[in-house]
Amino acid sequence: MSKVYAYQALVDNATITFSLWPTQIDFEFFIYVKKETVNTTETNNSFNRTISSSEWQTGTLPMRSTLSLNTSDTLRKSVGSLEKMNQLRPDDRTLDELFQHTIAAMDLPPDKIKMLREFSSEKKWDIIRDRDQVTAKHPPQYYIDGLKIYIRGANLVPKASTLKKKHPAEPSTQLLSSLEISLRTNTIGWVHEFLNSYNNGLGILLDYLITSLEVMRFEPDVHELKRNSLIRNKRFFFCGFLSEVDSAHSITPLSNSNDNPHLFSVAMLNHGNLNYADENSTLKRFTLGRFDAKRLHRKIKKYQIGEATDDVRLCIMCLRAIMNNQNGFNLVIQHPSALNYITLSLQHKNYRCKALILELLAAVCLVELGHDAVLAAFDNFRIVCQERHRFEILMKSFTQPLEFNVDYMIACMQFINIIVHSVQDMNYRVYLQEEFKRLGLDECLKKYLEIHSECDLFILQINAFLDNYFDVGQLLEDSETKQQAITKVSELEEQLGATNERVQELESGNCSKMAELQKALSFAEQQMENVKKERDDMSQTLNTLKRSHHEIGSSNSSTSSISSAPPGAPTSSGSNIPPAPPLPPPNFIPPPPPPGPPPLINGMPPPPGMLDAPPGSMTIKKKIQTKYKLPNLNWTSLKPGQVRGTVFCELDDEKYFKIIDFETFEELFKTGSGLPINQGNVSPHLKQKYMKIPERLTLIDAQRQRNLGIARRKLDLDVNVISRALNNLDLKILTSDTIDILQHFIPTEVEAKAFASYLSDGKSLMNLSDDDQFLYGLSKIERLSQKLNVVSFMANFSETNQNLMPQLKAIIAASASLKNNSRFKRLLEIILAFGNYMNSSKRGPVYGFKLASLEILTDTRTHDKRLTLLHYITQTIEERFPDVLYFHTDLQAIEKAAQVSLENVQTDVQDLTRGLDNAKRELSVRQTMKNVEIRSLEEFINFAQDRIDRLVKDAKSAQDVFNQCVEYFGEAPRTQTPSNFFSIIVKFQRAFQQAHNENEERKRLAREAAATLDRPNKRQITKRSQEELLNELKGRKEAIKDQKLIKREALTDGTIETLLDDLKKAPYLRADAARRNRRKTQELMKQISRDVHAGVTNGINTNNNTPTEVHF
Repeated sequence: MSKVYAYQALVDNATITFSLWPTQIDFEFFIYVKKETVNTTETNNSFNRTISSSEWQTGTLPMRSTLSLNTSDTLRKSVGSLEKMNQLRPDDRTLDELFQHTIAAMDLPPDKIKMLREFSSEKKWDIIRDRDQVTAKHPPQYYIDGLKIYIRGANLVPKASTLKKKHPAEPSTQLLSSLEISLRTNTIGWVHEFLNSYNNGLGILLDYLITSLEVMRFEPDVHELKRNSLIRNKRFFFCGFLSEVDSAHSITPLSNSNDNPHLFSVAMLNHGNLNYADENSTLKRFTLGRFDAKRLHRKIKKYQIGEATDDVRLCIMCLRAIMNNQNGFNLVIQHPSALNYITLSLQHKNYRCKALILELLAAVCLVELGHDAVLAAFDNFRIVCQERHRFEILMKSFTQPLEFNVDYMIACMQFINIIVHSVQDMNYRVYLQEEFKRLGLDECLKKYLEIHSECDLFILQINAFLDNYFDVGQLLEDSETKQQAITKVSELEEQLGATNERVQELESGNCSKMAELQKALSFAEQQMENVKKERDDMSQTLNTLKRSHHEIGSSNSSTSSISSAPPGAPTSSGSNIPPAPPLPPPNFIPPPPPPGPPPLINGMPPPPGMLDAPPGSMTIKKKIQTKYKLPNLNWTSLKPGQVRGTVFCELDDEKYFKIIDFETFEELFKTGSGLPINQGNVSPHLKQKYMKIPERLTLIDAQRQRNLGIARRKLDLDVNVISRALNNLDLKILTSDTIDILQHFIPTEVEAKAFASYLSDGKSLMNLSDDDQFLYGLSKIERLSQKLNVVSFMANFSETNQNLMPQLKAIIAASASLKNNSRFKRLLEIILAFGNYMNSSKRGPVYGFKLASLEILTDTRTHDKRLTLLHYITQTIEERFPDVLYFHTDLQAIEKAAQVSLENVQTDVQDLTRGLDNAKRELSVRQTMKNVEIRSLEEFINFAQDRIDRLVKDAKSAQDVFNQCVEYFGEAPRTQTPSNFFSIIVKFQRAFQQAHNENEERKRLAREAAATLDRPNKRQITKRSQEELLNELKGRKEAIKDQKLIKREALTDGTIETLLDDLKKAPYLRADAARRNRRKTQELMKQISRDVHAGVTNGINTNNNTPTEVHF
């Protein structure tokens, strides 16, 4: 769509004459006038019409492609110059419409369009005016008509033509050069118009290309006629030898063309597409008759047809510009003969033109379906040029060049590398490798590596081909090596398995011995306990006997004193004193010790150490016949041989079959229909025992009841046990998990009222479900919530204290180390110096900067986008201030402090303080009660008080030290947190270290490159700078990435040009090339290390401690 804009006419009426071209398209325009009508007149086509102003404002009229605006003198005087008209900017709405059309014509990517739309109105207006001033020199029809004239002029067959009296305005070479520039620089719309189906610019350009190729074959004879001014009576049959095409599209020449090298069948130029012919086609034109050199010379001079070699080169350049357009590339690929004609142009004698063709074909190979199309074009080339083998002429020019042209040799090597190795099919790659190998490529590459080692780019392409080379022999050798390794691994695995079995046997024996020793130890301990008990009993008996003996001795002395009294003396109070008990006989036996504990309930086995010894050999277990079908227990069983020496040798499960009530078990876990397996009758007692129990009542919510049931199974504690544990503050029973579960099921006020109402009606609590009874029991515990909070605080205090203390210490240490780090201060000084040096001329110097600005040091890059400002600062510090390079060694606590949230820590400290207050209140309540445990709570409060006081003190200290650090570096404490502030330092520290490592890697690569290049030719080191070496190494590294084919739908304008630029920067390398050549690389690295150790460097001082200089 071509567009013309005319702005704000200053007159009442204007008569405008349009000069039109004979191409019909829609022509869109905008014009603003004051009156209602504008008269337009088209003199050539007798077109007269009066158009209303509304139509002029937004009209779309059927016009031709190019419009020239010629105003009369009156209009020119009234309206003024076009420059004055352009100075009047329209309103914003119209400006946006004009700008939308302008950027649409520019065909920019979406990100650029978005950026342009954000421009101001003044900038948009400038872009519109600048774009309007850039107009095409000629319309597409101009070039198309010119090419048609040249084609008809080169056709020596007399034929009536509508253009036979017309002659071109300029030579063909000049027109093609102008066309190539237009295709590159004009708008996308201009290119689309040239390529549309009406103009068929691509087909006409290809027709002229093949015409130029035909003329190029006769140029030697024409030049000879010019020199000798002699017209020979020699006839050339231009294409008199047609070919017969069979059903399989094979070509059989009707006569031998070897008699005359100029004769070849043009029908073969498009082998397999012989039906493609129109009135201008080469096939139809060149198969009609014959001509002589004289007529050719006369026609070339008459129609200003330039040198055919130049025209062929310019046609290729035009095709390259067309293929750089998305639509143009698709047209070229879809054209049945385009790639055939481009490939046939390789007969050109100019090496630069041949290099251009090979570069273009290589780029096509990297596009989906392009590889097959290029191979088909070379198949056609083989037939047309009568090659014995495909690529024969190409390889002859590469292996036996008349002159060594560097550009052509590089392009040829690049094309061979891509045509062979861009294929994904491994077998096809090997086939193509063998095809070029038979043409002598391998021997040629060995020769070129020796005699052209000074040509770096050429050697780089050869090395890329060798790196991509798929060595089948090496693959077979690797396969054999792999098989040997697999065999060796299998043997080692067998040895390892045998060793493991031996170790397991030893471990089993040791376990058996340990079990026996443990059993003996238990028995000895039990005997020792019995002996101790007997000793205690005997000691107690002895003490009893001593006391009895003492009492008897006292009684005897009293009796002796009484008996010594005079006879008839009265006794005291006249009371009768009972006689003393008799002394024990000499053979007195003390009473037996108290009886032992009662027998165990339900036949429970005795404690460990009292078990019977296991039998000497394992008995075969009996198969148990169950009454009902039971589900399977999917466990992993041990084989009888695996049980030996394990704990299961000591177990006897069969004795429990008579103890455990398995009948109830079967009733509960039976599957299927529930009928007994033996189909017997079930006893009435068992039926009555396991009748379905009616469901009991519940007073709580169904969902809460389900959750409570799950919680009760996890707790496995009775309400009474929980109540006693809460009263005694027993943390062994009330673990953290238990307390957390109980806190979720504290009875609500509604539930407590429901239970009270239920019981007030005289109903039994046993009618409620187990969950209801459990919840009711919890509701009867006084101060349940208070007690749970206290117990939870006691259970979690130590863990919380251990988590908070290191975090506070980290903030204190990080703040102090950062504030007192002299190396970091010097680093900030250096960065401030760089920033002021860069900005002082525009913004003036500054005295400081926010630490967040450290992150933008990686955004500022050198002009070649290779290095960042941080890289250069790091390199400068390494060279000038090496002690600053290790500033991070004094900031060990920074990374840990960056993960701390001081606000959360302070909140946790406050929660601990509140928890301690709750514990104190609980202690006060318990002190008023009798028979309540308070000692453990008192000890805990004393223990926790000291820790919490320390935490509060450290929290305040951490906040103060952090605020001082933040203020010291120019930040506001209210807006900064440790996680944000220290994260900036951590990120900068990592970026600084990464930049330093990358600088070291560049130095290492430079040393390796210097050593590598020194071996073939030491003079190369003086010819190439270190910067060039780094660029080359970077290109090699980037080329390692897997280069996949570009999808046809992913093609955009400029893709081909981008591909060509990328191939110039780095050769084509497959991702698996580095893996296949790993061993070769390792050998090369060893050699490089030896050379570097010997002192082979590229201006890099490796003999002293001076840091290596890297040029930025």
